Amino acid sequence: MRNALSGVERALFWTLAFAVFAAVAAGLAARAVDRLAANYETERTNYAIVRVLAPEGREGVAAAEAALALAPHVSSAAPMTAGRAAALLRQWGGSEVRAQDLPPLRLIEIELEPALDPTADINGDIVAALAQGGVTADVVQAPDAAGGGGLAGRVAAAALWGAGLFALVMAIIISLAARSLAARRRELVTVMTDLGATHDQAVGRIGDEAALLGFYAGIAGGAMAGFAGLSIMLLAIPGASVETLPSMILPMDLAPLIAAPIVAALAAGVGARSAASYFHGQAARLG
Repeated sequence: MRNALSGVERALFWTLAFAVFAAVAAGLAARAVDRLAANYETERTNYAIVRVLAPEGREGVAAAEAALALAPHVSSAAPMTAGRAAALLRQWGGSEVRAQDLPPLRLIEIELEPALDPTADINGDIVAALAQGGVTADVVQAPDAAGGGGLAGRVAAAALWGAGLFALVMAIIISLAARSLAARRRELVTVMTDLGATHDQAVGRIGDEAALLGFYAGIAGGAMAGFAGLSIMLLAIPGASVETLPSMILPMDLAPLIAAPIVAALAAGVGARSAASYFHGQAARLG
């Protein structure tokens, strides 16, 4: 088959390419939102506060710090300052709180290690470790109804669904645009029909040409979107460089780039075949 780009107006090719670019860019943006939401949810669930009940005063906080250094599931621990406590109360409670209005605190912020066993009683293990160190305390994790609890998942789902619907719209645009290729090949379909070509032969000829054009456009549009995504990462992420980018990109992040040429080829082929089928039917009736 001859080159699908020969004799084809460049406007059609770039129409398809920019439609692919928009769809892939939306997919990459959705992946970025999904990863940010997942990281936020991980940080939120791996955060907790230890409230020291006894001993009182700085002695109890110091003993709790020493016990937490050896406690399971704990990766780091630090006493909470009044300013930090006021910020958390504003975030979780939604009311204005001033640091100077707070009483002396016996709170310790802890970062939890990722749970390898979902059935593990993390809070119970930490409380037991504190008790062995002579400290009576309880562990409070971030509430589900505040601080963005559950919101990250909903935002990620909305982004993925939005990107999917946008990609569907772009696929429809590609399919409709590819019909113009069949219109420009209408005389070819008519001649092939007059020469005795079957429906599948005439329609397949036009459909294959449009599919190949869509594949090329998918590669071009995906490459532009990928380059734009890498540029944004280098500019927006602190410390990002050409050397660190491979370690920051997950295989799933490449899914929109890989799917773009295939989906564009299918959409263009379907649109062109549909139009060519109509022209073949007209030519067959006239013949």
